[in-house]
Amino acid sequence: MPSSKNAKCKCCSKRYVSCGIDRKGKCLDVCTDPICGDPDCLTVLTPVVYDELGINLCRNVPLESSCSKIDRISVQVMDISFGCDCCKSGAVPIIGRPNCYLVTLTNLKVKFFITFYDCTGKILDEKTVCAVYLPCDPSSCDYEYMDEDTNPDCVELEIYAPYGVAHEEGPDGCAIIHVIGFGPDNTALHQGLNLIAIPKVLCFCPEDDTATIGLSILLKTVYFSQYRIPHKGRAVVPKACTRPTDDTICLDFVCGDLLDLSIKPLELGPPKYEEMLKNDCDVPCDPCCKPEEKEPPHGEKLQKQDD
Repeated sequence: MPSSKNAKCKCCSKRYVSCGIDRKGKCLDVCTDPICGDPDCLTVLTPVVYDELGINLCRNVPLESSCSKIDRISVQVMDISFGCDCCKSGAVPIIGRPNCYLVTLTNLKVKFFITFYDCTGKILDEKTVCAVYLPCDPSSCDYEYMDEDTNPDCVELEIYAPYGVAHEEGPDGCAIIHVIGFGPDNTALHQGLNLIAIPKVLCFCPEDDTATIGLSILLKTVYFSQYRIPHKGRAVVPKACTRPTDDTICLDFVCGDLLDLSIKPLELGPPKYEEMLKNDCDVPCDPCCKPEEKEPPHGEKLQKQDD
């Protein structure tokens, strides 16, 4: 039977610290004295595009606007959904070539955000319009816009993904294709497969209330990796001006320079190895204030004055 520790023993987690380096007698602990200034190199965790490829699609999109005197429109892609189970996009590893995936795109339901302008550039209306690109369901009303050359029913893209792709929870674990758009839940970049759609209005016909919208579909394999990059100085944020009326300390601050972070990140690795500077230095604690001298009692004070 294993022996147990004393009940009075307080167990704590094992602590790991960076190994100190020889500072020639000078002890520096960045945990208490952070280093200010600009580094020579930065250690960054950045999304890296390992592979990418794209295709162009095009179709007419009915707008059904109630406005008159529309001169032009602008388009944003809010979101893209990948259709039903019978016509669903997906990604599978290629047999015998495990570092590459075959991505099937079909039945892409694209949600556009349309802005209508008059000839002076004034906004007349804004609305969302949905259109299916790569339609695969013959019974759908979007299937009439299928064209083998400009908007086929399906495309397959081969992409390099050496670290794999994200998968859904559950026994099937289907591959996830992350859509990056202008919707409330899809503006972030993720590891694995990412899909970006860039629209362009090729033709707008106010009489028919339709627009020909071209769509560039960009598929990217993205992984987060750590790199060291040379530091070329801080980016200076241009400051907006204001004219407050009261002459106060707030006015001095508002009219002054913008704040910036002065503590520089540790330069990891050679030649500086600043991650080693977390030394628990034995620094004497100097009192912030001198002890106040106690005044003598009132009677003693009068006696000294008489003397």
